[in-house]
Amino acid sequence: MLAYFFCALGVGSIWALQPIINAGLARSVGVVLASCISFGIGFAALVVAVLIGHGLQGQTIPVSAALQSGWQYYFGGIIGATVVLGMTFLVPLFGAGATIASAITGQLLMAAVIDQFGLFGATQVPLGPWRIFGFLCLIIGVNVVVRRY
Repeated sequence: MLAYFFCALGVGSIWALQPIINAGLARSVGVVLASCISFGIGFAALVVAVLIGHGLQGQTIPVSAALQSGWQYYFGGIIGATVVLGMTFLVPLFGAGATIASAITGQLLMAAVIDQFGLFGATQVPLGPWRIFGFLCLIIGVNVVVRRY
């Protein structure tokens, strides 16, 4: 479990770099094109990862299984593009810390809804008093981070 925590911590740490880097690119080419370039490079990297991963394991790429997935699972790409575009737009206006703190708060609140109702096949985790208290602390904390003194 601790290894997973540090892995997630690392992912979160490099995620904080992405909107800053994209915003820098946006100064040269515009927000939408910068987001498109970021997504395009990410797509190319993932294609290479799939080809290498399946090739090393001697597996074929399960295209038919992907096509048979539920339609709702294809919104992940649209959500990802929206996140990249939104972060690229907001960081220069709102600041990196405020944007990322607000985004993470939104993620955690939505995760609580997903857990509460077991949406999209997630394990159902009830929203008890301590979790509610934690979310209230989170909301207060993000307001402290966002506030400009």
